[in-house]
Amino acid sequence: MFKGFSNLYIFQTRWRFSTNHKDIGILYLILGIFSGVLGTGMSILIRMELGSSGLQILFDNYQLYNVVVTAHAFFNNFFYSKAYSYWWIW
Repeated sequence: MFKGFSNLYIFQTRWRFSTNHKDIGILYLILGIFSGVLGTGMSILIRMELGSSGLQILFDNYQLYNVVVTAHAFFNNFFYSKAYSYWWIW
């Protein structure tokens, strides 16, 4: 068996199946940062779209605009806010 594969498996199981409170806190921090970056990117996209009249950025696709707005709210409310509101517990 490959030695690198074994090390990757050990690393992956440590982070995916951990019950250590410090590891879980670090995972919450990583999730919050990642979701914050995604939510900010979607917010910038929404602001660019609303900067002038008509749909320019999203290629005249109203459905895509609605999906971006909903995903922005979903990421910010459920992932970014919740990850950082529970951060003080860890």
